[in-house]
Amino acid sequence: MLLRLNDPVFYSVCALSIAAMIFLPLMMAGQQQSQRVQDIIDNGIEAGFDRLQTLVTGPGIISSVMIGTHGTQSVIVKADNQLGDPNITPSAGGFVPLTSRELDVVQGHVLRVSFYVETAPSSGADQVHVGAFQRGIGQNGWQLRDIPEANEPIILTMTPPQCDAEYAFFGVWPAALGESGAIQLDRIRIEMLEPVECGEQ
Repeated sequence: MLLRLNDPVFYSVCALSIAAMIFLPLMMAGQQQSQRVQDIIDNGIEAGFDRLQTLVTGPGIISSVMIGTHGTQSVIVKADNQLGDPNITPSAGGFVPLTSRELDVVQGHVLRVSFYVETAPSSGADQVHVGAFQRGIGQNGWQLRDIPEANEPIILTMTPPQCDAEYAFFGVWPAALGESGAIQLDRIRIEMLEPVECGEQ
């Protein structure tokens, strides 16, 4: 009889416990996402070695992980084909794509993209193509730049042609072919600048 009297209490406690198990993780995940969004707004997006080691490569580009100029693991990018080679499908080279979350946060803003690039060990590369691509910015997004002194970035400013972006890629393509033109990609940094006027989508 005592058990039956406590059944409603028991079931109420169970229901509350189940609700807590469901909603507390959701609430914590929401807070983490909110913190991540604010972190992107405040500090930008930093693609370092952890992210670059899975660099996406299009036709004509190869990436590998090797010991870099600082004695630590680095991402080495080399070109097997020249940029613009008509025999391969146009691509963003060796590139980092933004996640959907990152894209949601940064779209509709001018972006400052900093490429930290060095000449790879045993390479004589002195130039690299760098590019920032969104819908409406195709192969004309490439720019040929000299490889700067160590720790100095190559900086691009990208103004999106649309505010509702479907993707954002940030890539490199060495100007010389093979091992002689290999470059070391240390990190890519993307920062939000001023918002843009949204035109036709």
